Parts: sequence; C-alpha cells; structure tokens
Amino acid sequence: MKNIAIRIAFLLFSGSYFSFSQPIITDRPDQTESAVTLEKGRLQIESGILIQTEGEGANQLNSLAVPTNLFRYGISSKVELRLVLQLDGAEAYGDDTYQYAIGNIELGSKIVLNKKEDPTVQWALLSHLFLPGDDWGQFSEQVGFLNRLSIAHTIGEKVNVGCNIGYNHYAGGRGNYLYTLAIGYGLNDKWSVYVEPYGAVFTSSPPLSNFDYGLAYLVNDILQLDLSFGSGLNNPMNYQSLGISWRQKAKEKENQ
Repeated sequence: MKNIAIRIAFLLFSGSYFSFSQPIITDRPDQTESAVTLEKGRLQIESGILIQTEGEGANQLNSLAVPTNLFRYGISSKVELRLVLQLDGAEAYGDDTYQYAIGNIELGSKIVLNKKEDPTVQWALLSHLFLPGDDWGQFSEQVGFLNRLSIAHTIGEKVNVGCNIGYNHYAGGRGNYLYTLAIGYGLNDKWSVYVEPYGAVFTSSPPLSNFDYGLAYLVNDILQLDLSFGSGLNNPMNYQSLGISWRQKAKEKENQ
C-alpha cells in the first residue's frame, strides 16, 4: 500500500495514473498539462500567485498574477471542460505601483485518447479558445486557438515523464509551436519534485527556451500545495509561483 501511495504522489505532475480512487492530480505547478481528465461530475480548482520579471534595464517589466485560476469539470470518463481566469498586474521599470486588469480568458476541453486500467503511456488532446481579457474592442486582433498533445509515461515506481507538444494560432497569422518535458520524482507519500525544460518557437521572432523546477505537497486526497521557480535560458525571465489545488469530494455513488 505504501508503494502505491508513493507512486500516486509523484504522478501528480504528469498524471499518467488513473483510477476513480486516485488522489488529486493537477495541471500545475509545471508547464506540462497532464494526460488525465477528471471523473464525471467532479469539479477541480487550481489557483496560485505568480510573480514574474521579463527584460532588463529600461525594458524590464515586473508582473503579478493574483490569482491564477484553472477551473476543470469532468463531463464524461474521457472529457473535461476547462476555464482559465486570472487577474494580471503589471509594473513598469522604475514604478512601484501595479496596474491591474482581467487577464486573457481561455475556454476549452481536454480529451483522453486512450483509457486503460493502469496504462504505461497515456495520451490526451487539449484545445482552448483564447479570448482578450479587458480589451474586447480589439477582439478580432487578439483571439486565438491553443492546442497541445499531452503524453505521459511511467518509469518504474518513482519516476514519471510527461511532455506536451503543440501549436498556438492567433489572429493575423501569428502563431508559435511549443514544447514541454517534465520529469517527476516521488520522495515519499506526501512530497514530490520535478524539473522541466520548456519553450516556444515563433513564426516571426527568435525561439524562447526556459527551465523550471518545483515541488508539491499532498495534504490529502482532495488538496495539494505547490511551489515552483522558473528562469529563461536564452532570455531574461524569471518567475516564482505558489499554488493550491482543490478537488470536489467524490459522491458515494459516482457515475462513471
């Protein structure tokens, strides 16, 4: 039983394990979206605080997202609906005040492409409609479609690898390819850690390469805390994030 608990703990990051008795599996704190959907009728909320710095000198921009929110709801054993909402604050260089506005809104779904009792490899497709936040006057110039394929693979009882590959398309012909590769390791039945290279390749600007790492603490089957840090490898960027995720308790007789 202890080995099973350890295995579940490290699978929090890329989510290749699936059963209806599983503890909470989240799409944070890493950049890799899990290949697991919520059970039918379940609600899950993943929230956090993100502090980020981009650029240098006069071009430096400090930003604060508080809170970041991902709402997930299972509508079948293979499909979940998703909503991303957050409040963005930006601080220009030399200014100690933040200007807040509703961030971009994402509406979408996650669809599991294969479902077995305990698959070694699991696949899922995620698609989001990207909408402008507080500037609907430029809706047609900002709308986009975000798509990625999530793949999760278990290695033994303590290591799990999750990766995403995808393409985001925006109005006006803008777009970018993306990749993530998260490696998770279970320390015990409560703590798990990960490291992850990720980045994007753009159609009209140089590619970005980044790296992040973090840890998660499983409070109980429906509550998880996390902490993560990221840095740019070929660009001046760094971030720190603190998060909490909560999943609705299972009903006594849950429809599958």
